[in-house]
Amino acid sequence: MNKERSRQFMQKVVGDVGTAMAAALVFVGDHTGLFEAMAGAGPLGAADLVRRTGIHSRYVEEWLSAMVCAGYIAHDSARNQFELPDEHAMFLTNRSSEYYLGGMFAGVLGAVTIAPRLVAAFERGEGISFTEFGENLPLAFERMNRAVYENRLVQSWLPTMPEVVRRLHAGGRAIDVGCGTGVVPVILAKAFPMAHIEGIDLDALSIEIARRHAHEGGVAQRVRFIHASADLLARQGTYDLITTFDVVHDLPDPRGVLALIRSALNEGGSYLMVEPKMDDRLERNRENPFGRMLYSISCLHCIPQSLAQGGPGLGACWGPSQARRLAADVGFSYFDALPIHSPALAFYELRA
Repeated sequence: MNKERSRQFMQKVVGDVGTAMAAALVFVGDHTGLFEAMAGAGPLGAADLVRRTGIHSRYVEEWLSAMVCAGYIAHDSARNQFELPDEHAMFLTNRSSEYYLGGMFAGVLGAVTIAPRLVAAFERGEGISFTEFGENLPLAFERMNRAVYENRLVQSWLPTMPEVVRRLHAGGRAIDVGCGTGVVPVILAKAFPMAHIEGIDLDALSIEIARRHAHEGGVAQRVRFIHASADLLARQGTYDLITTFDVVHDLPDPRGVLALIRSALNEGGSYLMVEPKMDDRLERNRENPFGRMLYSISCLHCIPQSLAQGGPGLGACWGPSQARRLAADVGFSYFDALPIHSPALAFYELRA
């Protein structure tokens, strides 16, 4: 036995446990306003942060220490002061910024708490339904993605498909399949007041939230949300734009849904498929900082909820080659990666 290798692995295990525990405390700091209270404030003593937030001193003191050890907060030991660097604050405090990552931690907690149930799923070869992950999961996913969609969808992603933009401005029709809480359809409805926008999702709670968002956004009369499976596409007419965001790998019948999407496109219409940006090769994904996160999310959530629907469990890391083959199998004549820079997402335009 290589003792040094053993020692290094022991340290890795302890570090992984510490990372998991720290993630819970990042969630706490995000929801209690601790990070926001530190943003731009420079060095603070623990008592200063207590005064700013009104949170019990012992919680603040211990939370600060945990965040220092986790690498989120800087510490001046000579003065015993703490600082949230601007370079860190940009990812933790401004929820309207495309760089905000705080919402990811709500998704982490929602996925991790399913682990005991996942043991039984592993042993029995069964799935775990979306609803079993709890009522907080739809909003957790929304918090993970909303800021990026609001800052990028209309401003930089759709312009890579100029014909789609032209059609939507002229009153075209679009639908987001697997729309979740309706972020994408609401954004489209606001940006293209002449267009006819729809969203469809199998989760009743998500559709309820989506309709509320549409009302709050002043577009309830111009966006239609449908509580149904993607099979309903066969009876909905045709569209100039169909989108799926991080959805295809979760479906019970990816091939069948892609075939329905192809049939539902108007002549010259486009399907925008957005999936995790992963390589076909495991060794390359191991080098990708997103690989560890995405394979874990896939095993905790994507695979079990697909299997629960009788699906193949493609998983979030299914890769571009498999996506291209699946598109060709159902008859798409055009499949191309769009020139969109994203560290985590891959964007494909498909046409019939």
